[in-house]
Amino acid sequence: MRELMKEYQMSWQDILQVVFGSFLLALAFQIFLLPNEIISGGVSSLSIIIYNLTNLPPIITQYAFNIPLLILSFSLLGKDVGVKSFIGSLVFPFFTGLISGLPVLTEDLLLASIFGGVLTGIGVGIVYRGKGSTGGTSTVAQLISKYTNMSLGNSVLFADGIIIAIGFFVFNMEAIMYGMITLTVASRVIDIVLVGAGVQKTIFIITDQTEAIRTDILDKFDRGVTLFDARGGFNNDPKEMMMVVIEEREITALREMIIEKDEDAFVIVMAASEVMGRGFSLEKYFPVN
Repeated sequence: MRELMKEYQMSWQDILQVVFGSFLLALAFQIFLLPNEIISGGVSSLSIIIYNLTNLPPIITQYAFNIPLLILSFSLLGKDVGVKSFIGSLVFPFFTGLISGLPVLTEDLLLASIFGGVLTGIGVGIVYRGKGSTGGTSTVAQLISKYTNMSLGNSVLFADGIIIAIGFFVFNMEAIMYGMITLTVASRVIDIVLVGAGVQKTIFIITDQTEAIRTDILDKFDRGVTLFDARGGFNNDPKEMMMVVIEEREITALREMIIEKDEDAFVIVMAASEVMGRGFSLEKYFPVN
């Protein structure tokens, strides 16, 4: 086991994160999604459909699909993908059965879809941070992508879309619509767990007052500035372009400072999906002493 962990760069902390994240996923499934029949894709949603039709416990359905998919993952996608899916694929159904007796937390479909999405997003985010996966339709999507010309994103949509389509015939459109709410909430929470809740913006500035603005950014905002050589497209004049990454809440103050220094400055504001470095998300993973 130790050699396997070393080969695939998984620590005990990674394994604990995969196990804990899988528990949160099972918790969201049992107290929010299953009792309210919310369908959002994946093997867990398939187990809800089969449970509704046959009264077969979800743990049996999940193992019945996850174990063969895990074998396919090892044989067709390689050991690297298989190892990352191994723990989550087995632990998630186990927890689903273990806590099956928990009471329903709410029967309000909107509350169930929102809080189910929050808890699902936290669980998936923690599993991802542990370098793991819960297998299921993500393995199916990888197989489709490998043996067809379909992109991985479209493969995921295709695999989950089939399950959602089945759910539409078993339940109704309302269940699918609440499932979409769950998916949307979960995807946003996953981003927060992985990269943090802060929203950063990348600012590009072209100005004749480069030194004055650069000094103010360093002194007043305590942010680093990167300078690029640029050239004007109209008259081919050499210019300098600055790049700085700041928090969204700082944009107004930065804009006012730039206008004060140069009313003719050219400014571009872009979203930064993840920023790693001193003062941003890197310190969460590598604390600065």
